[in-house]
Amino acid sequence: MTGKLLFISVLLLTGTCLGQACSDTLEVSKKYKTILIFPENISESIIGNDFGFIADLPKAQGGKFNGRILKLYYDELATETENFTNHTVITESGNVYDFILKLTERPKKLTWYIRPQKAITNIDGNPRSEKPVDTTAVMDILKDDNNITGDASKSSPKIAGENSMERATKELYRTDPLEYYRLRCYYMQFDKAKIGRYFARTDNLFLWLKGVYFNEDELYFQYRIENGEGLDLDINFIRHRIATNYKNSSSNQKLELEPVFV
Repeated sequence: MTGKLLFISVLLLTGTCLGQACSDTLEVSKKYKTILIFPENISESIIGNDFGFIADLPKAQGGKFNGRILKLYYDELATETENFTNHTVITESGNVYDFILKLTERPKKLTWYIRPQKAITNIDGNPRSEKPVDTTAVMDILKDDNNITGDASKSSPKIAGENSMERATKELYRTDPLEYYRLRCYYMQFDKAKIGRYFARTDNLFLWLKGVYFNEDELYFQYRIENGEGLDLDINFIRHRIATNYKNSSSNQKLELEPVFV
């Protein structure tokens, strides 16, 4: 989540939200307000279906934390009892958060504290969160170097927590392609995607195309899947195709592809 005919390999990175509903699904009702509290002020709030779902944006004047709070609810005059839509929130630093809004009688959870790690990307390309340095790893590396040289003052300590991307070399690509794909898939999710986000839904099954990445003449597709159905989803049964999409054309074609690594 290879098409030899096209001379490209298609690799897919799938989300871990399989077989269960994820916490990214927010329940919204007509009689209650679902409160979202973000780590910083909100810059933009976009609702896919704003005919029923309503978001109260922070007012220009308010308390100290007013700019960080978003209130969600459903139109009381609406007649539908079931509905879904997507909701995107962008904060002042450029962090982007994606949610699914679900209409329900009474939300199971009314207040959500959104962490920076929940952001799917940053518009400006900045890091979404700072990762603490593993001091234990630093000390272990220094200790190993001292044991080898016998003189700490002359030793050249290695960089702690060697970046796994540095191990995804051409040599690894030749000797262990699957490990190379695994490393690339993991770290490419933090890169800037080369395609706009795409969202689709079938019943209670939701799919996002989070990004498309290019490396070594190969394409990497990153998906996020949320399964709200009662049955588990087997990703091995997902079919992938590449196709043309010309409007009002009878010559559109589809070519089925088999992923190299999921």
